[in-house]
Amino acid sequence: MANSSQKKIAHENSKTLLALRKGFIWVNAFYIFYRIIYHWSTFSFKLAAGYTITAGITFFLYTQINAMSQPRYNTRGELADAGQDLSQEGLVQYAFDIIYVTWFVHVLSAFWSKAWWFYLAIPAYAGYKAWHLAIKPMMARSGLGGALAGVANPAGAGAAGAASGSADGAKSKRREKMEKRAEKGPVMKYR
Repeated sequence: MANSSQKKIAHENSKTLLALRKGFIWVNAFYIFYRIIYHWSTFSFKLAAGYTITAGITFFLYTQINAMSQPRYNTRGELADAGQDLSQEGLVQYAFDIIYVTWFVHVLSAFWSKAWWFYLAIPAYAGYKAWHLAIKPMMARSGLGGALAGVANPAGAGAAGAASGSADGAKSKRREKMEKRAEKGPVMKYR
């Protein structure tokens, strides 16, 4: 079995997509029957717009995930490519997270109209990740991180360097290396 790992990925992807389809059907059917039909008198235009937009986002993400994970077969009918592995980390997992948060909000908002505020968890998490992965390292590289540290400690490393160096104020080689590394900023590690 030369393609056993590819076959396993294709099988797992099909199971995951089936679970997503079932979840999409159940959550939306529950919301439509309970909130829209049973509690029609409390269903407003804002709720209809919110539901339509978020259900559309969920459907769009599902179609993207489905397109990425489709297996490809060669002319003999053998598996050539299993598609993207849906269990790997990265943007695919963020798409799953958005789908799951949307389902949570739909189920909870069927009982409580203010549950739509939980949807703000998505941009809050995106801002958190953007800060730690992009903005903060850029500030450190451009020198803004060092400038902010200098404001907090105006005496800076000069007084510490003179105290740790020799009597005439010369810096040790180790201290000079540390200062050069601090000027460059943090080391970026990519996966």
